[in-house]
Amino acid sequence: MTESEALFERNPDFIFRIIVDEAVLVPVHNDIANMESIFTLNSVGAFIWKQLEQPTGFNDLKNALVTEYSASEEIIQADLENFLLEMTSIGAIRKAGL
Repeated sequence: MTESEALFERNPDFIFRIIVDEAVLVPVHNDIANMESIFTLNSVGAFIWKQLEQPTGFNDLKNALVTEYSASEEIIQADLENFLLEMTSIGAIRKAGL
């Protein structure tokens, strides 16, 4: 399976909240929030997070972004790749089924 065919999903150990117009991710371990590791998402990141309510493929995410935002497909693809890489590196997003 290639990267573009992989399904991505949220890690349920991360809580997403909008606090005073700011989207944040808070890691939770053993029912305790790690308030020293809060991650802020911009509006595009928050949009992607919402798209991942169910496991979603890279191409579906890219198509949703192309529909929602006025940017070239090449820029959207590069930004999406970077976002997924960042979010997987902190453990907030993972490949589904792993």
